Amino acid sequence: MAKPWAPSHVSEVAKGLGIDHRISGEVKEKLVEILHLRLKEITKEMEEETLLNEPGKKTLSDPNRTRLGFSRTRGLMIEEIENVESVSSAAVVNANEILENYLKKYLLSAAEEANNENVGTIKIRHMTSTTISSHNSKKDETPLNENKDETSSLNVQKMETLSSMNIKNIMKQLSGKKLDNDAVEELLLLYYDYASDLEYNLQKNIRQGDLPSIKQSFEKYEKLMMLGWMRRILKSASEKADNENSNSIKIEHIVAIDPWS
Repeated sequence: MAKPWAPSHVSEVAKGLGIDHRISGEVKEKLVEILHLRLKEITKEMEEETLLNEPGKKTLSDPNRTRLGFSRTRGLMIEEIENVESVSSAAVVNANEILENYLKKYLLSAAEEANNENVGTIKIRHMTSTTISSHNSKKDETPLNENKDETSSLNVQKMETLSSMNIKNIMKQLSGKKLDNDAVEELLLLYYDYASDLEYNLQKNIRQGDLPSIKQSFEKYEKLMMLGWMRRILKSASEKADNENSNSIKIEHIVAIDPWS
């Protein structure tokens, strides 16, 4: 059975929230009870809303909006740390909160730029150096020219044709295995993450005039458009499912694969 938070831990959390008064031991214990009861209510509410939004879904999610992926953020943070050995859940939650607020401010500024032009789509030219700067650095964002923007938009439109039904059909052709809904959802997220990474590298290489890298990026794009990347991931996931004698591909088979390898 899962244990609730330690009373001393809740007290430390309270200090971080700006509570300067000392808290008695009895109150600390009471706070743990109150938080635990509230968490039960929150969990039930989220479960009901999750199933209302997506009947049959097996994983509890935030019913209000899509959040940045916890494991992705944690993995990226682990790559950056130098003087500590690991990244706690609290650090990841805090980082995601900061990133989502940063994303919101960035896009609101870009949306204002788009509104000034009376257009309904945010394009790369709207993300200028004046839109936003982070709290610890001020890096100018040089807008791409219109041709690069059109190329980027075209690629994104092609990518958006992929659906969960497409993925399931590909899987049937490969091995006949079924894909759990959570696995399909994770795979789609992986696909768009990978596509965004390719697009970013392509635009960077174009700015730098790096012809060999531009060629390599286009080759990867072509493979992505032909669903070669998707087939590779599904084949690897199918092999992992076979090793576990599983008749279906589950989310753990997908997350165990390195999509950038």
